[in-house]
Amino acid sequence: MANKATARAFADVPQSRPAVTTRPVRTRRDLKDFLNVPWSIYGDDPQWVPPLHAEIRSRLNPKKNPYFEHANAALFLAERGGRVVGRISAQICQLAQRHHGTGDGHFGFFECDDSSQTSDALFNAAETWLAERSMSRMVGPFNLSIHEEAGLLIDGFHRPPFVFMTHNPPYYQRLFDEAGMRREMDVYAYYLDITLPYQERIARILKAAGRNSKISLRNVDKGNLKAELGLLLELFNESWAENWGHLPMTQGEVDELAMLVRRLFSTDAVVLAEIDGKVAGFMVVIPNLNELTADLNGKLFPFGWLRMFYRIQRKSCRSVRVPLMGIAKEYQNTRTGAAIAFSMIDRCRTASVRRGATHCEMSWILETNTAMRSILDASGSTLDKTYRLYSKSLADVDRPDE
Repeated sequence: MANKATARAFADVPQSRPAVTTRPVRTRRDLKDFLNVPWSIYGDDPQWVPPLHAEIRSRLNPKKNPYFEHANAALFLAERGGRVVGRISAQICQLAQRHHGTGDGHFGFFECDDSSQTSDALFNAAETWLAERSMSRMVGPFNLSIHEEAGLLIDGFHRPPFVFMTHNPPYYQRLFDEAGMRREMDVYAYYLDITLPYQERIARILKAAGRNSKISLRNVDKGNLKAELGLLLELFNESWAENWGHLPMTQGEVDELAMLVRRLFSTDAVVLAEIDGKVAGFMVVIPNLNELTADLNGKLFPFGWLRMFYRIQRKSCRSVRVPLMGIAKEYQNTRTGAAIAFSMIDRCRTASVRRGATHCEMSWILETNTAMRSILDASGSTLDKTYRLYSKSLADVDRPDE
């Protein structure tokens, strides 16, 4: 009887979960497991858009991603009871070391089941890797760079992410907080119905801008695309130089943008504003390709790529995204700068509506960028999503003996 009573008593005690272990990605099978983690996290999330395996695989390939010309990275998996339950990357960007001061390492590609045990193990793996390479802080998430997906979604789970923007379960914020992550910066996504008429104030600004004969707008010349995007590179690096987290875009990254414009987007995607023949502003508008890939379940092969190619050629996206916009430093916070911005917005808006788009997301915008936020507020846009960048000191992480 005593043995049966003891057995029943132990049966009523919750059994501890198996320990979580982490391991680096080394083999093709490991990489496949890394790519597949999101499917175990988002199965019931109606807003999730499955990432394309081929695109992420290419991004993680040092031979194909220009990011690795100035950075190195490590990928880690978390396992519990032989089952993969999470992933993370740790990376060190030499451009960040030069422009932000030495010591800031990055992390990204974070995916995790709802367990602080798993998230702590993942963060510890990334922290240790960075600390062993003399980093003093960990900042992110960046997948892999600030020029790619960045930030943890903390508000705005009501809508699927736009192309090249992140999405995650709400509980990730709790896991980050429990791991000792500190808020570094919030960035915003603004949403706009581009079929609605302008507010009277904006209509007046556009009318005044139209009378400014010095401002001229044009699309990039596809026959001279590399040189044209070189102008964009120069202005981007100048106009964003003082923004939080900014890193100069490299020529390799501009070449990557040129390839995307040629393959996926039209030359309408890039608008240049000129004053007296000199580029004074730029704006990049891209179709929200997530509309076209959501049902592919991450697979381009064997027939997914045919479906995607057909859709890109024959179907119009109902929404577009503005990922980049810049005004020459000499015109920032001036009436001319505002005229340039609204003129570019109007041109891109008109072209997008003509192609069948009804809504636009402008993302992301730094919380400290009050000038741009004022322009977006005035345009009738609404703050739709908030993403957060975090940091954590690595002072307490064990390091190898010097």
